[in-house]
Amino acid sequence: MAPRVLLTRAGFECDFVSDGEAALQKIDGGQYAVIVLDLILPGISGIEILSQLRASRPALLERTIVMTGASNGILRNVDVTRVHSVIRKPFDISDMVQLTTDCAYQDDRIQAKRMR
Repeated sequence: MAPRVLLTRAGFECDFVSDGEAALQKIDGGQYAVIVLDLILPGISGIEILSQLRASRPALLERTIVMTGASNGILRNVDVTRVHSVIRKPFDISDMVQLTTDCAYQDDRIQAKRMR
C-alpha cells in the first residue's frame, strides 16, 4: 500500500508529488508537520533535496522521515543526520504510521516537558 494511502487512513492530511522538483515546490510553498521523502526520485533526487534543506532550512530535517529501498552502499554516502528517522523498504505499515505520528507530535511533547 502506498504511504499516502496508509497515512490518509491513519488521519493525516497528505500532499503527494512524483518528482523532486515538485517536492521542492511543495516544501517551499507549504507548512508541513512531517515530510516523508524517498531518496530515489525522478529529476532532483531525495538526496539533493536533503542537501538543499540542510543548506537553507535545516530545521525541516527534524521533521523529515527518509524512506528508501537504496542499498547500504548508497545510504552510507547520504547524510541523514538530523532527520527524524530513516525507514527501509519494504516496511511495515504500522511502523510508518508510528514514525509519522511521533514526528508530527514531537513539538507537542517537547513543549509539555518544558511546562512541567
